[in-house]
Amino acid sequence: MGLHGKDFIRKFQTDGFHSHLFEIACFAYLESGGFVPNRTYSSPDFLASRDGFSLAIEVTTSNPSDDQSADISLRMLADLSEEEIAAKVNVEFPNRMISILKKKVNRQYDKLPQCAGKPLVLMVAPFFEAGSIFYTDDALVDCLYGIQETTTGFFSLQSSKSVSAVLYCNAFTVPRFFRLATPLERSEEITAIREGMYYAVQSKTEPSVKEFRYRVGSQSAPRESWSEGVTLFLNPNALIPISKEVLPSTSSFYIQDGYLVREVYGFHPVTSNMYVYANDATMKMNIERGIP
Repeated sequence: MGLHGKDFIRKFQTDGFHSHLFEIACFAYLESGGFVPNRTYSSPDFLASRDGFSLAIEVTTSNPSDDQSADISLRMLADLSEEEIAAKVNVEFPNRMISILKKKVNRQYDKLPQCAGKPLVLMVAPFFEAGSIFYTDDALVDCLYGIQETTTGFFSLQSSKSVSAVLYCNAFTVPRFFRLATPLERSEEITAIREGMYYAVQSKTEPSVKEFRYRVGSQSAPRESWSEGVTLFLNPNALIPISKEVLPSTSSFYIQDGYLVREVYGFHPVTSNMYVYANDATMKMNIERGIP
């Protein structure tokens, strides 16, 4: 992406709204994790440092292939059969994501002087169609690690050794900004309800999926952060490996003793809907239904 200054403002106000918003969210994520983002260079998107440790960060999204200005709101979501949904989850989504990842490694960011000796992390999100943010992190596992015998995982590619990790962030959307910026506990005008599915810690190797529902801003609501819902995939073949503690997340995947391990830390939502009600009217406003 690499947008800077006035160019960023101009691009943000035209096509590719979600991809540009995603880049702002990635900046906020890094700052909230204690990193100091550096945008001195046009490439990669960020050089980020914390306590003397530096990372190279490149941001990328899977966008509509024909029209960047296409409406991908939930009202455009198609009514699909179970077979069509399975095909999208198991074929189309992984293919789209691995395609954007390959394009990034082909740009050889690791050979840039400013990236020398630094781990390279790719932050990715899907915005290619209505409902694309519903694709959960599980759908990325095979295309990254090649769990199936017929799949060549992204991390197995020679060119991908320059990538230390992939961060999947399907929750960096408008409602996240709304919830983090709006002090609803003091509002008498609107009520926001968030509900969805999350991974609960059951054991180190087997998290369970459960439902959640809460009023945004209530005392009992989970304290939301930019790292909530972020999944870290560590590359076992990275030339510059990093530990799962380096970047904040609520779930991570990594290879240990030849086995793929998934860990969940605290509250890790995978999909959610948010509804906003006007307290002084019966009209219900769906801000962006289905956005995590």
